[in-house]
Amino acid sequence: MKVVSEISKPAWWEWTVVGVLFLTAIVCARAAQPVSGESNSACSSKTLQAIARVCMANGDYGKAEKFANKALDAAVTKEPEGEDTSSCLIDLVWVYKNQGRLLEAEKTCLLGLKLQQQVYYKDHPYIAYTLRILGSIYQAQGRYSQAGEALDRAMTIIRKCHSADDPVIASFEVDTARLLVAEGRFEEAEATYERSLRVISDYYGTDHLYTAGVLSDIAKLYYLQGKYEEGLQLLNCAMDIQQRVFGEGHRLLIPNQLTMARIYQAMGEAKRAEQLLKNALAVEQENPSYYEPLKGEIYTVLAEVYLNSGRYAAAQVACDKAINILEESVGRDSDITAMALNCQVRLYVLEGKYNQAYELGCRVLTSLETALLPSHPSVIAVNETVGMTQEVKTVAQVVKTAALVE
Repeated sequence: MKVVSEISKPAWWEWTVVGVLFLTAIVCARAAQPVSGESNSACSSKTLQAIARVCMANGDYGKAEKFANKALDAAVTKEPEGEDTSSCLIDLVWVYKNQGRLLEAEKTCLLGLKLQQQVYYKDHPYIAYTLRILGSIYQAQGRYSQAGEALDRAMTIIRKCHSADDPVIASFEVDTARLLVAEGRFEEAEATYERSLRVISDYYGTDHLYTAGVLSDIAKLYYLQGKYEEGLQLLNCAMDIQQRVFGEGHRLLIPNQLTMARIYQAMGEAKRAEQLLKNALAVEQENPSYYEPLKGEIYTVLAEVYLNSGRYAAAQVACDKAINILEESVGRDSDITAMALNCQVRLYVLEGKYNQAYELGCRVLTSLETALLPSHPSVIAVNETVGMTQEVKTVAQVVKTAALVE
């Protein structure tokens, strides 16, 4: 796959982002001023939506939720089952999803979808976009079969509205590629990404934020395929673009820092991985409304780093935090949670709790095997842990039996 190797100077759209954020600050200040009853309802849902969307674009989901709820209230007051109400509901879905509030996101998305199906004709493009969001929620929950069904329905609708080489189709294919990666179907995912990236980079430009997002996704795929150098190259390219827009140390850079830390960990560069993870946590802790599952993943990788470095007490602390966050946000059976539990299995072995380790390992493996292909790295990793646990447990039992005989 051709890698974007040169980053151009700030483009017009980057200055537009800065300008919009500045104007939003003015609008927010005005919106906060008390107004009369009539003009307050006329502080239209669309104006409040615009503010909420800019807040989301900047990663400020706490503020986005506030304005999205105000927009929804204004829309419901005007027309409870109207187009604006459905649109405001979908905005809230984005907020909830990016905060890791997946159950709320799913419930709100289904409500918005139902309303859209009443407002629009059967195969309206808006319905396709909502199905696409619903698919991403199911994927985040590890419900890959349902995610695939939602995406298939979305693709069927959107293909009726756009030609095959349209950037809109490419954006839907990127979501398909993400699902393929999650399921462990890496070759199909890479081919889909390659096709989509060509269209997106040609349309938006090689230094666009959307292009950077796709590069970040491909870097995650490369990590899973063991293509570490290629993954780092793409991540550096993507982060250069993002840093020019958002600035260094911004919360929206955390996902790339996490992928980079995983690559360094896999390459045996534990110190670099640990520093990246600590930097990410420092940024995340300043923004408590940020995506909770991502925080859980950071603690999971940090636990792995500590485990592999022999710092077992620190690994247990990080592992406990990861499990608590992930079980609460995405559930005990999620494949994301499974990797944190895999760390706990390894820690049980080190503590001599072989039966607990084996039981937990088998349960985690069963959960993963229902969602992922046997060739998926997560399945392989847990399989190796269970195998190691079984061997240690057997040896311990033999030693115990021998001691009783003596």
